[in-house]
Amino acid sequence: MRRVLIAGHAYIEPSTRGKLRALAARGLELTVAVPQRWRDPVLDRTRETTWERQQALEVFPIAVRHMGDPAQARFATRPLAALVRDKRPELVQIEAEPETALARQMVRLAGRLRVPTVLVTAANVDGSRSWLERWRRRRTLRRLAGALAASTGAATLVRRDAPSLPVSVVPPQGAAVPPAPSHEPHDGLTIGFVGRLVPHRGLDTLLGALAQHRHAAWRLFVAGDGPERERLERLASELRLAARVHWVGALPPEQLALRWPSWDVLVAPSRPSGSWNEPTGTTLLEAMAHEVAVIGSDTGALPELIGPAGIVTPPGDAAALAAALGEVLDPERRATLARAARARAIELFSDDAVAERTVAFWQSLSKRGSP
Repeated sequence: MRRVLIAGHAYIEPSTRGKLRALAARGLELTVAVPQRWRDPVLDRTRETTWERQQALEVFPIAVRHMGDPAQARFATRPLAALVRDKRPELVQIEAEPETALARQMVRLAGRLRVPTVLVTAANVDGSRSWLERWRRRRTLRRLAGALAASTGAATLVRRDAPSLPVSVVPPQGAAVPPAPSHEPHDGLTIGFVGRLVPHRGLDTLLGALAQHRHAAWRLFVAGDGPERERLERLASELRLAARVHWVGALPPEQLALRWPSWDVLVAPSRPSGSWNEPTGTTLLEAMAHEVAVIGSDTGALPELIGPAGIVTPPGDAAALAAALGEVLDPERRATLARAARARAIELFSDDAVAERTVAFWQSLSKRGSP
C-alpha cells in the first residue's frame, strides 16, 4: 500500500499535521482533503487553507457546504470526486464520526471506486442521537474495512454497532515531542488549565481543590473562554483565589505551545455528562510531551492516556484533586511525574508513534483481505 487519502477538518492549520508528516515519511503518498474554509467556534474565527505539498504529503483544500458544522459539513462533490479519481488511493481514511454527512459522502464515493475505507472515531457516549443518526452510524460502520478508535470506550461503541469490524485503539492526533524540553525558572507551582469554560470541563472542581491549598505558593493559568467564565470568576473571588488565577483566554495552538516551558502541571478535571465524556485528550498529550506533569480525572480517554505516568482522580471530587495537587507541590514528586509523562508520550503518543500504530493497523487490514 502506497497511496492513501485522508479526509477531515482537523488538519486545516499546519500545527496539527505532525501525524501526517510522520505518515508520509514512511514511504506513503499521502493526500489530505481539508475544508477550504472552516469556522472555529472555540477561537471564534474562520480559518482558511491553501494548497500545499511537502515531498510525499499534499494538502488539498476543497470547498465545503455547512462550513463549521461537524455533523452537516460535506465537501463539494465534483472537486472531491476529481481528487479521488486523480490520486487513485489504495485506502481512504475518514476522520469524522460515522453519522456525519462527510463520513457518509466519503464512504459512498470510496465504495463506488471499490477502495477500502477506514474511519477514525472519538465518540464514546451515545448522547442524544436521534433514531436516524443511530441508523446512519450503523450503516456507515458496516460499510468500512476497519475503524480506529480514540479510546476503549469509543472502540466498545463501534464493536456494538458493527461486531465484525476490525477496530484498534489509536489516538487521532499525536504530540510533537521537542528534542529537549525547556523549563523557565520561577517561584512556586504554576498550574495550567486548558479548555472551554463549560460545566463538563470541571474548572470549578479545580478551584475548589485549590482553595484547600490557600497557604501554598501556586498560580493558576486558565487558557479558555466560554459561557461559564463570569460564574467561574465569581467563584474564584468567593474562594479568595482571584489574585492567583490568571484568565488568559482561548489560545490558538501556536500560542499555547509557548506556555509549556512555564507550567509545572496541567490539570484536566473533566467530568462526564449525558452527551460528552472527554473523547481525545490531545492537549494533555502535548503537556506530557513537553515534560509537564499531568493530573486528570477518571473520565473518557484521560486515564488511558495518563496511565502510570500521572495522577488520576475521580471526576468532580475536589478533595481527591486537592490531595493530588498536594503531591505535585513536592518538587521531587513533580519532577518524577514529569519525566514519566514525557517518556510515555514518546513511546506511545508522539506523532511518530501514532503514525506507526496507524500504518500497522492499515497493514493488518491488507493482510486480512489477502487471499
